[in-house]
Amino acid sequence: MAIPAPAVGAARLPLQDRLPHLFLPALLVGGLTLYLLMLAQAAAGHQDLDTYLTAGRNLVAGHPLYRDFLNHPFPDPTLRPAFIYPPLFAVVMAPFTFLPGAAVAWVWLLVTQAALAASLAVVLRYLHASMAVIVASVTASVTFYPLWVDAVQGQANLLVLLLTCFGMVWIARDRPVGAVAIGVAGAIKLTPLLLIVWLLVERRFRAVALLLAGFVGATAVGALVRPGDTVTFFRDVAPALASGTAFYSNQSLAGVLGRIFTANPYTTPWVVLPLGIILAGAAILLGAWWWSATRGAPDPLARGVSFIPLLLLLSAVTWPHHLVLLLPVAWLVIARLASRRWPQPQTLVFLGLIACLDVLPRWQAGPGFGQPGFKPSQTGDPIVLIAANALFLGTLFVFLCGPWLLRSR
Repeated sequence: MAIPAPAVGAARLPLQDRLPHLFLPALLVGGLTLYLLMLAQAAAGHQDLDTYLTAGRNLVAGHPLYRDFLNHPFPDPTLRPAFIYPPLFAVVMAPFTFLPGAAVAWVWLLVTQAALAASLAVVLRYLHASMAVIVASVTASVTFYPLWVDAVQGQANLLVLLLTCFGMVWIARDRPVGAVAIGVAGAIKLTPLLLIVWLLVERRFRAVALLLAGFVGATAVGALVRPGDTVTFFRDVAPALASGTAFYSNQSLAGVLGRIFTANPYTTPWVVLPLGIILAGAAILLGAWWWSATRGAPDPLARGVSFIPLLLLLSAVTWPHHLVLLLPVAWLVIARLASRRWPQPQTLVFLGLIACLDVLPRWQAGPGFGQPGFKPSQTGDPIVLIAANALFLGTLFVFLCGPWLLRSR
C-alpha cells in the first residue's frame, strides 16, 4: 500500500505560491487607505464635475449647451474649460443639479465609485476569480494613477467603464445584446465606438448592429431633448476635438507624434513632417499587430480587452483619466497569471507595466509647466521625454504585451 505524502506547509510552498499570501493583503490595506484619503480630499471640489453641472443647469434652463465652448477665446479646442460631450450626457447630469451644493460632489463620487466596483464585479464574476485574484485586482485598481486623476477631476470615465465591461462580458458569453451598452457608452463619450472594429474582426455582425442601435437610440434621446444642440455637437464640437492637440497631457499616439513632428505651441519638434501620413501608417501597423497577435485566442473577452489599449492609442485625445479603461486588461492579466502560478517572466513584465503606468507618471522630470525651459525639454531632454509620455509608453507596452500576458498557458 502506498503511503500518502505528508502535507506541505505554507512555509515550504514555492515562492510564486506564497507571494499572494505574503504581500497582497498588506498592499491592499495600504493602497485602499491611501485611495480613501484621496477620495475624501477629492470630494471637496471637482473641476470637471462643475462643467457637467453647468451643462445640466443649462439644459434645465433652456440655455445652449455649447455656447461657452464655441465662444471661448482659447485657440486649442481640447483645452477649453467648457462642456464638450454629447447632449445625452447633459440629460444624465440634469438630476444632479437639484441636489444641495454641499452634497452633489459626494453623491457623484459615490456613483462613480459604485460604477468602478460594479465593473470589477462583472469581470471577476465572468472569470470565476479566486480570493487571491480579487485581492490583487482591487489592489491594482486603487493604486492606479489614472484612477486617482479621474477621481480628483470628477470625471465620468467610470460610467463608461461600467457600460463597456458589461457589454464586452455579455458579448463574450454569446449575448450580443450587450453591445447596446457599448453603444450607449459611445453616446456619452465617442471613443468606445472604436470597439466596433473588434466586433467586425470577430465577425459578430449582430453585435455590430446592436452597438449602432444603442448609439443611435441613446443619441436620439439627447436629440429629442435638444435637437439644435445635437446638430451643433456633431457639426462643430466633435470635428474641432477630432483635430487633437500636442499638449503634453495628451497621451494618445497623435498627441505624442504631434509633439515630436509638428510645429505647435507646446514643444520644439525634432522635424516637421506630415502627421496624417505618419498616423495612418502607425494605425495600420498597430491594427495588423493586434489581429496577428490575437488570432486564434480561445477567450473572446481576452481578445476584446486586448483591443482596449489600441482604442486609447488611436483616439485623437487621450487624457490620463481616460486610461481607467485599461483596468479590465489588468484584471484579466492578474487572473491569467494567478492560474499559471505567477510565471516569473510574465509577472516581471506585468510589474514593469504597472511601474510605467502608476509610478513613473507621478514623477515630475525637468522644468514645470510654464517655467523657463519647459517647452524645449519636452522633446529635447530624453529623460523628460520618457517621463512626460510615460502613460503613452505604458499603454503601448500593454498593447504589445497584452496578448502574450493573456494567454491561458
